[in-house]
Amino acid sequence: MKRKYFSIKQLGLFLAMGVISTSVYANTALQSVKVTVNHKNAPISKVLDDIEQQTGYSILVRNNDINIKQKVTVNVTDENLNRVLDDVFKGMEVKYDIENKTISIYKPKVTSTITLAVDQNKKTISGVIVDPNGEPVIGANILEKGTKDNGTISDIDGKFSLNVEDNATLLVSFVGFKNMEIPVKGKNSLKITMANDTELLDEVVVVGYLTQKKTSLTGAVSNMKMEENLTTIPTASAANLLAGKMAGVNISSKNGLPGTNPSLKIRTVSSWKEEKYNPQPVTYVIDGVVRDATSFNAMSANEIEDISVLKDAASAAIYGSRSSGGVVIVTTKKGKIGKPTINYSYGFSVDTRTKSYDLTDGVQTAEIYNRVNPEATNKWTQEEIDHIASINGGYGYNQLDEVYQNPTTQTHNLNISGGNDRIHYFGAASYMKQEGFLAPLGYDKYNIRMNVTANVTDDFELYTGFSLTNDKISRIASDGTDWAYDTYGKLRIWQPEQPVFTDSGKLIDYGWIANVGARVLGYDGYRYDKRLNPTFTVKGTYKMPFLKGLSASIQYNKTWTHNTVNGYYTNYDMYITKHTGANGRIMSTRDEDIVGIHRSAQYGRDYLRKDSKWGDTQQLNFYLNYANTFNEVHNVAAVLLTEWSEGFNDSVYGFRETFPTYMTDQFWAAGNSREFTSGGGDASSKNGRMSYVGQFSYSYANKYLLGFSFREDGSMNFAPSQRWGFFPAGSAGWVLSEESFFNKKWIQYMKLRGSVGLTGDDSVGGWQWQESYTAVKLNDNNNVLPAYFGKNPSKHVGLNYGNVVNPNLTWEKALNYNVGLDMNFLDHWNLSADYWFRKSYDILDNRQATLPTTFSRDMPAENYGKMNAQGIDLQLGYKGASHDFNYYGNLTMSYGWNEIKYKDYAENAQWIDIPIGTSTTRWVGYDFDRIIRTQDELDAFNAEHPNYTFKGIKPELGMLVYKDHSGPDGKPDGVIDSWDRVVLRSKNFPVQYGLNLGGSWKGLSLDMMFSGELGRDRSFRDLAGNVEWNRVWAEWYDNSWTEDNPNAMLPKQVSANAPSSYRNDDSQFWMKKTNFMRLKYVTLSYDLPKNQFYNKLFDNVRLFVTGSNLFVWSSFKYYDPELEHGNAYPIMRSFNFGVDVKF
Repeated sequence: MKRKYFSIKQLGLFLAMGVISTSVYANTALQSVKVTVNHKNAPISKVLDDIEQQTGYSILVRNNDINIKQKVTVNVTDENLNRVLDDVFKGMEVKYDIENKTISIYKPKVTSTITLAVDQNKKTISGVIVDPNGEPVIGANILEKGTKDNGTISDIDGKFSLNVEDNATLLVSFVGFKNMEIPVKGKNSLKITMANDTELLDEVVVVGYLTQKKTSLTGAVSNMKMEENLTTIPTASAANLLAGKMAGVNISSKNGLPGTNPSLKIRTVSSWKEEKYNPQPVTYVIDGVVRDATSFNAMSANEIEDISVLKDAASAAIYGSRSSGGVVIVTTKKGKIGKPTINYSYGFSVDTRTKSYDLTDGVQTAEIYNRVNPEATNKWTQEEIDHIASINGGYGYNQLDEVYQNPTTQTHNLNISGGNDRIHYFGAASYMKQEGFLAPLGYDKYNIRMNVTANVTDDFELYTGFSLTNDKISRIASDGTDWAYDTYGKLRIWQPEQPVFTDSGKLIDYGWIANVGARVLGYDGYRYDKRLNPTFTVKGTYKMPFLKGLSASIQYNKTWTHNTVNGYYTNYDMYITKHTGANGRIMSTRDEDIVGIHRSAQYGRDYLRKDSKWGDTQQLNFYLNYANTFNEVHNVAAVLLTEWSEGFNDSVYGFRETFPTYMTDQFWAAGNSREFTSGGGDASSKNGRMSYVGQFSYSYANKYLLGFSFREDGSMNFAPSQRWGFFPAGSAGWVLSEESFFNKKWIQYMKLRGSVGLTGDDSVGGWQWQESYTAVKLNDNNNVLPAYFGKNPSKHVGLNYGNVVNPNLTWEKALNYNVGLDMNFLDHWNLSADYWFRKSYDILDNRQATLPTTFSRDMPAENYGKMNAQGIDLQLGYKGASHDFNYYGNLTMSYGWNEIKYKDYAENAQWIDIPIGTSTTRWVGYDFDRIIRTQDELDAFNAEHPNYTFKGIKPELGMLVYKDHSGPDGKPDGVIDSWDRVVLRSKNFPVQYGLNLGGSWKGLSLDMMFSGELGRDRSFRDLAGNVEWNRVWAEWYDNSWTEDNPNAMLPKQVSANAPSSYRNDDSQFWMKKTNFMRLKYVTLSYDLPKNQFYNKLFDNVRLFVTGSNLFVWSSFKYYDPELEHGNAYPIMRSFNFGVDVKF
């Protein structure tokens, strides 16, 4: 039996006298009870369990400082119980009470004095605390809110008494029950009934167009409340807040660029159309309105109430054509009845780079170049090597360090909420400024939200919501390409002999079209993207007075988008300095050595460009809702609705070159002749949907649960005959713990559930079912020439046909199955487990057809593909408390995989290229054999494989060689080519996990989040770049094959110009496990204790410090395992310091 702890507050000598008299009675009573106990070196708790079973008494240990884990030896037969207890607790100075078959064991504490004071503003409040069955709760904590030490605990009868302020509020808590706040103004006695912690399952969760209690959920739904500790994380993307929190929800970042959003995927995809379309895109719904990923990621944590993720068809199919990739539902904060509450928080973080792979220093770079280019005429001379050895301790010029800045991030958040029984409101404003470590990079974001709910009458409620996001992403100036990746990589590996500046800060010309440092210092202009995204929602709900539970609603939303890209691209002056050394590698930085000025040439002409895209979307919903309970056991909820939506998009751009008189980023200053001016835009576009939706749920006695939904969607992406899709789903659940036969001693709650449903995907691009044409341009320099007509042929505008149309184009569909288990057990633990299976069909793709060369049009895509996916999601949680210390832990794990069942392939495809039966993560490459390390090995290999060649090259010392499996005739032929490829990994899906740990004690809180992957392989061959002039991976210097180091880890290093640039093809040699665990964040916060001055100004002040991405533990030792490649802009490590104040 589990030991129960509680302690009695010291009440002075009067209580001590009572304890003494009670103890006399207890000893007398216990003398009549006989027990036989035989335990050797056993914990006290085990001995007490034995006594309970023999006597029928319940034993309560009332003090934590009585160590029941201490081991004792007791060997008695038919002995008085009081003597046995004396032996068990020998030397511990404990006392015993006995009442109604309950033995209380405690250490009495007696104060030597009694101080009596009377405060006219205080009173004594007494009461009893019981559980939902009316049984007393022993040891519940009762604390006067706003104080640290004015508290007590309930006694063996659940009773308590406490001297408090007249208008005080009591905080009542106990392990296994929900925390409660009880106002005592006007009251002298209380009866408090605590709610079981299992009732937390009855929290309301938004599922589609209905709200349901967690106990009645029959689908796979994860929900996360936006806790205070999450608002301290300095992230520009709301998706980052979900990392590791939910099983089956994968958040990954390929780089750490300011303003870049991570990837969010729900379970494993079951479609391969990523190359052409977004595979099974996630749908985002914010306050009932379908939005996009950009709108979700732009949200600030301080405006979000909770986030639900719908993972199976029973939950997600209600969104029909947009549900195949799962649904994320966001509920924003609403006002609450009460006085206005203002909350302001500020955070300031210092950011640093996470791990990147080590590079060669300047001397090593020179020596490697000479080693791999022994016949080169421009080998580094000893004079040049000595010169580079004198710079930065031999590292040479560090171009990245010369332009690096220490980035910071600042966040401001302001909330206000309040209201009365007629109107309540919530307002939020936030600002974030995030810097990059390269000067042009940055992200600025403003968010505003206002939600107002008014009870116009007793039956009519009106809600209005407004939000606005205005953000700006600053980038390195680029000519149509995002150069943030490229510039960062160039700065890291740039030639060590080339400085960025002269001694006075002038840009040095070292013979390239540009100076690599100039890109990040604004010399070549700038580029920034601005987005303005306001949205307005109004919803009216009328409760029908003639039928209880029936209501009708109408909701309208309009969202505007306006995106602009501003680019100012300029060349600049570079200064030529004296170059000495045999190959000119000794470059002077002295201003007196400047010998000329050269204009950069990375842009043909200086130019200015502005792109503008704008549009709007509208959504109109009519709802009919019904919810009621019959005979206290039949719970029914239903909604019927229609949904209409449409969108419009347009764009334009302007472009001007040269600045005749004055350089500035204004169009008026640029050249205005037709030669230097151009403009245009994409075609205007519209889209729209019409939907009819129904969703129903039923439960009997909270034991037997049923759910059903349907959605009929019409999408203009398809021809009229294929436009409508019908998507039904059904689910059922059984709460075993509500059955009379179920024993709740160990498992307090258990539910089995299952679902099946059909989801769809119409993200295929519009109008493929209709003939399309493009105008032939008149400029003879275009790829497509104009048409010539007439008696005297002259140029005319012509038309080109688009693709062959496919009027049968239709929905991609997925049939989804899910079975799950939810449990609360052992008082503190909870478990949720799911197995899911998805069968996708009618996947859109182009057929592998052979067409005559005279056929001038592209064939259309068709719905023909098939693919299956399946997986497991697991979530395990623990929550406990001991006196003032509360703690928790949550573990999430998910694993999924897929298999292509039908996909076209070329008629003459090799077996390795046939996709059927493979997964989307299959990895194909050459079968690594060995590195040839010695001349004897080379001779033996040539004797065994006389015809061996790879890319036309015969085997060499230090070369990677591969196994010869086949030729075109199916037999080994000595030639390593595509016929010798093998499957390196048939599946490469990782186990993804998250671990959330935390605790709180007297205003001090600690929260940690870890996330990671297990079992995935990746290649590090991107570090095997051929040697040119730049730095390379440091391992190439002393751990690659040479005659002096034949047993090195890496093969022979070769020149980029050598014909034997063969070493970094896909093979097992370059594959490594990327098991990793990242400390996503750790937050330490402290609520300042209140005092007289404090109470007049603030309701609460909380100080916090948060560290993000502090550590990564990984088996992949080369660079951050989440990055797309080794030179990607790194994920940043941040240290955030802040304060949160409530008024």
